[in-house]
Formats: sequence, structure tokens, C-alpha cells
Amino acid sequence: MELEQLRIYLAVVENASFTKAAEALYISHSTTSRTVSALEESLGVRLLTRCSRSVSTTEAGRLLYNEGRGLLAQADALEAAVRAAADTVSGSLTVASVDLFSPRLAALYQDYGRRCPEVALNVEKKGLSEILEQVERQSADLGVTFSYALPDRLDGLCTRTITRETFCLICAPDNPIAAKQSVRPEELSGENYVSVGAQRSGFTKNIEDILLRGRGRAVVRSVPTLESLFLRVSSGGCVSLVPRPIAMALGRGCACVELEGVDTGFDVVAVWRQDNIAPALQAFTALF
Repeated sequence: MELEQLRIYLAVVENASFTKAAEALYISHSTTSRTVSALEESLGVRLLTRCSRSVSTTEAGRLLYNEGRGLLAQADALEAAVRAAADTVSGSLTVASVDLFSPRLAALYQDYGRRCPEVALNVEKKGLSEILEQVERQSADLGVTFSYALPDRLDGLCTRTITRETFCLICAPDNPIAAKQSVRPEELSGENYVSVGAQRSGFTKNIEDILLRGRGRAVVRSVPTLESLFLRVSSGGCVSLVPRPIAMALGRGCACVELEGVDTGFDVVAVWRQDNIAPALQAFTALF
């Protein structure tokens, strides 16, 4: 049994819900469910009784919850004591990050600020195509980017998943689609589509191909930047597909709708050089 498994299990019990626990921990529902299932498998017992809307503990689950809270509190106290005993970390940490809204990432920055108050944290907003280059050239200590923007090989680099995200469909608030919680690709047959032509990744193009299947390319418009894309969509007459954390950060004036029946999941990841042993960077990556 791992401490992270125990932490997730306790959150599920306290919230009586996998979904609410995932939201509280800033992780995906699937990660929460898989972690608890793996914990049950490793212990060889059923810990939770799963209902359609809630979960409850079995007798073994109640024992683990009652004893596990104290164990986790001791582990957290030990970690805090060890960190306090270490030399104070100082200097600076430069992060090249895609412009996004991420509660999980914001929580990491806040935690880092509390633990390393002597470090100057500089977060610089960069385009997806710039971030890896900044890290490799050591213009930035750490990059925050999307998994689909990384190459297959990352020689000399380390990566760590921060959180799981998805794409969403954006449209003008007065578009009838905006009133829906989710929309299927076939429901978009009458909508004009706009995208950032030069910045699209292969991953994005594959999803767009599903949306545009069977439609003439004349309905597809291209703009040079994300900022112009959001302006174009908010003015009406077209829709687009963008990462949800970017839509939340830049999409003021646009409505966000889930895309149904298409897997658009990707990871928000941190990337850094293996040979960068700066204490300020090591202290940050230790938070994952």
C-alpha cells in the first residue's frame, strides 16, 4: 500500500464520491477509481460498496479509514519536519508555461511559495512551440506544456504529469449550442469551423478530422493566433476546438461545451533537463 493510494482513498471516503474526491485532489475521475481499485487488489479485500450516486465503506474499509488518517497525518508531519531541517532553498526558478487556467498548477505554485519563500518564482507565458526550446536552452528551468506538444523522444529530459485535461468546443454565447452540456460531432454539420492553422498539432488535427468528416473544406477558416481565434468565435458564426485550460484562461466571451463521443484527453506536464540540479528546481519537482 502506497501513501498516495491511501490519500486518494481517504478523500473518496470523506467525500462519499469518486467525482468529488477527484475534484478536491485536482486529478481525474479515472485516476481516482483506478487507484482505489489497485489498493483493494493489493490488500485483497473490498474497501468500498459502490452505488450509483455514492460510495460507502465496508468493515475493512472503515478500519483502513480510521487508522489511515492517523498514519497519513504522521507521514505529513514527518515530511514537514524533514523539509524544515534542510537548508533554506534560495535563488530563482523560471517557468516557461503555456497560458492556461489550472487549479492543480496554481496549488503547486502556492505550495512551493510556502515551502520556499526565499525563491523568486518567475512564470513566463510562452507558445506551445517555444516551451521545450526554452528548457533545452536553459532559458527556463521548467516547462509547463501539453503532452501532445512533446516529441516521442525526450533525450536528456524529465517529465511529470501535473493533471489530466480535455479539449472543449467553443462558440459564441448566443449560439444554440451554448445551451447544451455536450454535443456530438454530427450535430456540428451546419457550423462553420475556425482553427489556428500554423499552431495545430497532429493530435489536434486528428480530432478536427473527426469533427469535419464528410464536410467540404470550404467551411474551415484559419486564423494566425489563439487570441484572434477567440475573437473570431466570440463574434459569432463559427465554432472551434481548443484545450479546456486555454479556453478557461483566454476564452472570455466564448461558451465552452463538452465534445461527446470523442476521446480528447491529454496531460498537462512539467518538463525539465535531467542535468539541471539547481536546488530551486529540485524543490519544485519534489512536490509531484
